[in-house]
Amino acid sequence: MTLDSFDIAILNHLRVDARISWAKLGEHINLSASATQRRVQSLEQAGIIRHFTIALDSAALGQEVRAFVQVKITRHDSQAATQFKQAVLTYPEVQACHKISGNTDFMLNVTAKDLPSFSQFLENKILYLPGVKDASSSIVLESIKEYGQPVCRTQ
Repeated sequence: MTLDSFDIAILNHLRVDARISWAKLGEHINLSASATQRRVQSLEQAGIIRHFTIALDSAALGQEVRAFVQVKITRHDSQAATQFKQAVLTYPEVQACHKISGNTDFMLNVTAKDLPSFSQFLENKILYLPGVKDASSSIVLESIKEYGQPVCRTQ
């Protein structure tokens, strides 16, 4: 699907406020509410919009610690990688998990109530998993930008 200026404007507005009404969104981009709704549905059907969600404030929910955890697993053990992926899916502390290139195999975005809870999570849930060779973490001190870039037209 080729995105035109209306589609890009829709995506940028929805990225900021996914609860905006079709009428209000249409006003912003100079389309009718029904035309705007049809375009959003087309973007969903094309897989450009995967789903609508909300952004939660971890600290307000009592999760004072945020960290990125880099995990290395035993290289030639596909079963260990599969077990790791399945386990991570069940851990509420893990907000996101990415398989990445380079010296690390997985990057986790983790939240915890406090540092002792975070330490327990690492020791009891990550480091105990079969095939986990090493894990290192970086605690988030301040979040400068979190929710992505505006959608730009690519040439």
